[in-house]
Formats: sequence, C-alpha cells, structure tokens
Amino acid sequence: MRAFEENPFDPDNRRPEDIVRLFYRHDVPIIPVVSKRGVLIGILKKDDVVSELSDLERSEAVRIDDFITRLAKKPTIDDLLPYGRIREFVVIDIFGEVQGNWSRLKLFNAAEAHTPSAADEAEEHREDQILEWMIYLILEHIPRALYAVNSGGKTIFYNSHFEELYRRRFKKDVDIAFVEETLASAERNELMSGRKRDDVVFFNRDLKIHYEKIPLMSKRKKVGYLVFCLSDPDEKPSSLIPGIDIRNKTLEAIMDAVERLVLVDSIREKKDIAAVAKSLNISTKSLSHKIKKHGIVV
Repeated sequence: MRAFEENPFDPDNRRPEDIVRLFYRHDVPIIPVVSKRGVLIGILKKDDVVSELSDLERSEAVRIDDFITRLAKKPTIDDLLPYGRIREFVVIDIFGEVQGNWSRLKLFNAAEAHTPSAADEAEEHREDQILEWMIYLILEHIPRALYAVNSGGKTIFYNSHFEELYRRRFKKDVDIAFVEETLASAERNELMSGRKRDDVVFFNRDLKIHYEKIPLMSKRKKVGYLVFCLSDPDEKPSSLIPGIDIRNKTLEAIMDAVERLVLVDSIREKKDIAAVAKSLNISTKSLSHKIKKHGIVV
C-alpha cells in the first residue's frame, strides 16, 4: 500500500541531494542500486555523486532516475574488495526509494552473477513502475469499492472507495487481517444467482457487501481474485436466489431453491420450529421433512 501513496515514477518525489543524505545517514561509501526484481544494476559511489552535484544548476534540472542510472556502475568483485569490511549496505532503486538492506555476501554474489546490462535492467524497471502506476490509477478511478487478494488470500490492493465503505461500516480504518479472514470463509460468503449466466454475486455477512468475484489472471493461471462491489453495496440485488446456483437449472430446481430461501429466512426470524410451521400454515412434521430435504441446519 505504501508504494501506491504517490506516483513512484514522478521525478519530483526524490532529488539527487536525497541520495547524498543516504550516504551520510547510513555511513557508507557506496550504495547498491537494484531493479524491481532485485537484480543489481550497479553501485553509486559517494565521491561520484558529490562531484556530480557540484554543478548545482545541472543537478536541479536532471531527473532522479536518469541521474542514478548514469552514475550507477556495474561493479566487479575487485571493485568491491575495498568495501569488504562493511557488513551491510542500504539498497535503493532507480527512483531513489530505499529497498531495504543487503549483506556484503549478497552484494558480492550479485556482482559475480551474470546479469543483463544496467541500462536494460533500469529501463525494464522504469517500464514496470509506469505500468503499475497506470493500473493503480485505473482501479482508483473506478467508482466501485475494490479489494484484491492473491491465491493465498493475502491482500494485494484496495482502493479509497473500499476504505470509505469500511469506515462507514465499522467507524475505523481497514483491518486487513479481518478482511482477509472473512473473505476466505465459505460460511461468511453466500452465493446469490439468477437464471442468466452472468447473474451471480456473493454476499459477505461480516462486511455486509454484495460483490462480484473476478479472477486475477497471470500467464493463463489464476493468481487471486478481485472483490468488485456493487455500485450500491447497501442495495440487495433483486431476482437473485441466495444459497444455490440456479443458472441453467430446471424449474423444479429453482422452485426448490426458493422454498429453501423462505424456510431459512423464517427459521432465522422465528427461531422456533413450531412458530415457523404456524407462520407458513404447515404442520411441524411437514416442516421437519422439508428442513431435512433441503439440508438446512437449524
């Protein structure tokens, strides 16, 4: 979520002076630059960066990604040997964003490995960042509450419309662990369907939302799904039958589904078998038979 708070491709997010501050803050003479995939693009040397910044007029006009890509040099093992006493290095990407820390062993192994050229890796990283930002902008401007999870049920993304919906329901910020748990529970997500092929939504009892469940695909494999809330999450879809998939079903199957719906709603409301039987004008014996027929757990 933090990565999407601002456009990572915006050159105004970081300036070359911020890189100099990193050198002094972490007390290191070099800073490795890595791609989004964690591939070593090159290293920045403090002396080179300071020297480049001596021309203030030029440094103010240069973009941060161009500045870093131009100065980041692919090191050899021999180049890194003088820095072997340093146990840990702060790592950045071509936009100057800190990507964590690397041990000296990891840096030496990365320098030894055969990798694509720094220019190719930097360009691929730049294109990935632009694409991610474009996807984010598209999703953020869809006027629906959206929540995406991966195949393991872990959160990938949610937009501001979902945040607003959650705050309206619970009067607090989004509890990611709670949302993941409730979306993963079969008991808390009820299928609702109609006769047409596309007439299918789900209702989550905890979040009180009706939503479509859209698969997220990558290389022809499902990698998660998107919770695509209805335009009005508070409005119950009409002509959809809860609890069973009636698409392409026979009239008898649909009538059974409607009967089950009426029974379940009555049992939830009355909470007493005799009262339910009386309200439906049938005997308790007949009601018990129907409950057993439909597999309803009272």
